[in-house]
Amino acid sequence: MLASFELAGHVIGLIINRDLTGETVDEIIAECDKKIRNFDSLNIFIELERGHEVTLKGLLKGINYKYSNSDYFDKIAIVTDSRSFQIAVDLSDTFLDVETRTYELKDRLEALQWISL
Repeated sequence: MLASFELAGHVIGLIINRDLTGETVDEIIAECDKKIRNFDSLNIFIELERGHEVTLKGLLKGINYKYSNSDYFDKIAIVTDSRSFQIAVDLSDTFLDVETRTYELKDRLEALQWISL
């Protein structure tokens, strides 16, 4: 299940309680596309709950979307205990002008505070 919430108008909050597959990324993209129409730039908070992983297809689809739409994103916070997902996010953002930070689940409040500014 993908749960979404708003912290502020320009901030999308998403909590994912299943593996991050290509289909899940399609749902995230749909949420982002709805907001892109209304704001010049977005901040995104994505939390992948404990015990869930990212498929290669999901990772590649997410990276492609992020690169194709990077002009619309200001900050992205990824909250997960999946070390491989954190490393993949950090590596994929090397060439983007989007401020991205990864957090462990225990630090979700810090991530929420940072993404809300």
